[in-house]
Amino acid sequence: MASPEPPELPSDAPGVPSDLTRAPASVSHLRRYVSLRGPNTRMWMTAAYFSAALTLGFLLVVGSMIWHVAREETTVGSVSLWAFAALVMFFIGPGGNVFLVRGLPQRITSQGINADSDGVTVLQERKWWFPGEGTFIAWPEIHRIREVHTGGRRILYFIEFALDTHRVEAELPSWAESAESLDLEADPAAATQFYVQVPLERKEQILRMMERTAPLPAIVERSAPLR
Repeated sequence: MASPEPPELPSDAPGVPSDLTRAPASVSHLRRYVSLRGPNTRMWMTAAYFSAALTLGFLLVVGSMIWHVAREETTVGSVSLWAFAALVMFFIGPGGNVFLVRGLPQRITSQGINADSDGVTVLQERKWWFPGEGTFIAWPEIHRIREVHTGGRRILYFIEFALDTHRVEAELPSWAESAESLDLEADPAAATQFYVQVPLERKEQILRMMERTAPLPAIVERSAPLR
């Protein structure tokens, strides 16, 4: 006789410590986890396809040049033109691949925020040769969590974390922004302050998740609605 499936926990149930001991291949096992696709994922994927197309073009140009030179069907001028085209395509295509191949997995991997009774974890999942990373912040460290929006025509939404404890840059998530980079006023009362960009449709879900798990829900602050 098959055992009955355990009932699903309600979304407003008290938070329990998340199991972070599993293999870093995925963080989907976390009970409270909001997935955030990287804001520049499409740009990086487009650049990767463009670089791959130029790499293919470079190989075709070099192969065609060698073929015609071997058959002695070229002149000095045509060889120079082919070589110049190949050189330009090499720096943009294969040369650009060196940069893209190194940073692409980290830019297109799944990332997100988890909150439980212990605190908040900002995560990037493992992908290809990127090992993944996670930054845990205990609730006693957190002075304030606040929603922030910047920009004029194109509004960007962020979750601000203001901490009472000092964190060096290496301890913060690599996809976090500082007040200086966003041209925002730094909080002198915060020992550490950083921002995580979130999609508009996920912002409220993240804020509610933190309010339900924080020992003091009042640390979550909301900005005035946009008119």
